[in-house]
Amino acid sequence: MQEKIHLLISGYFIGSLTEAEQQQLKDHLESNSTDRKIFEDYRLLWEESGQKIILKPIDVESALTGTKLKLFYRKTSIIQFLIRAAAVLILTMIFSSTYIYFYKTSSNYNVGHPDIVQEISAIYGTRSEFQLSDGTKVCLNSGSKLIFPLEFKGKSRKVELVGEAYFEVSTNPAKPFIVKTSDLNVKALGTAFNLQAYPGSEEISTTLVHGKVVLEKESSGVTEQLAVLKPSDRAVFNLSGKVVKVKTEEDLDKFVAWKDGKLVFFNDPIDNVAQKLGNWYNVTVKINKEELKRFRFTATFTDEPIEQVLELLSKSSPIKYQLKKAAKLSDGSYSKRQVIFN
Repeated sequence: MQEKIHLLISGYFIGSLTEAEQQQLKDHLESNSTDRKIFEDYRLLWEESGQKIILKPIDVESALTGTKLKLFYRKTSIIQFLIRAAAVLILTMIFSSTYIYFYKTSSNYNVGHPDIVQEISAIYGTRSEFQLSDGTKVCLNSGSKLIFPLEFKGKSRKVELVGEAYFEVSTNPAKPFIVKTSDLNVKALGTAFNLQAYPGSEEISTTLVHGKVVLEKESSGVTEQLAVLKPSDRAVFNLSGKVVKVKTEEDLDKFVAWKDGKLVFFNDPIDNVAQKLGNWYNVTVKINKEELKRFRFTATFTDEPIEQVLELLSKSSPIKYQLKKAAKLSDGSYSKRQVIFN
């Protein structure tokens, strides 16, 4: 049955469904919230792309099971073009076994010395695990992306993170591994650490599991060392105050368990709960009741749907909630689902 539904979803996007099949898909999505969310996410990506791709029939069930990320190549001069094209590519990789490559000529681009980077993203509700060319292992959290060169050249190994990732860095004393975020760089040689740098957040946090990392700030070509972390240290960099606070944590599971599919709250205020739910499930969370900010929440969930998480939170705390469906906007796109805490 599930394979049939995946084929119907695939057929919807390539325009091959009969009226009866369209009705069958509609009826199923109205009764199955999990598949409806998957369908809405895919439709949003498809509509934002502004393109249609004719796909050949494949083993869709296998493709959906095996594909947890989107992959595309870009030159540094065509970033904006490829951000738009990424939506098309993710659908192509989900519903087809064909990879798409994007190339564009630039007057500032030397054809003899290609400067090509690779971007891997984890769509909401998934985690992506992969290995870089130097042997470094990366686990990318929901709604995050990592940009890195196909081959590390020069005196360092530089990557760029938007969102959250767990790194197990391959040791190379001669070539430090540097993760760039919007406001902070994390430099390591051979170590394991978690880095969270979501857009819109007021904080960038680094949690060191083993080894050693250095937090650095770049400004006008000058690098300033902000902190050196030892195992079990967690550093939080406040973007507005430009201040780093370091604290040793007894239990790191709260900060790294997500890579094993666990959503962990440990003595978290409601603001943290809202942020984690928003990142994990791609929802907008609104807190209407100020009284909730006095409470702390502790719980662990393993790959449960958001409906179940909200229900359990409401039974074990004073939270009351509403879960609103995604709404179609005037431009034809869809809003995120909304969670309202009362």
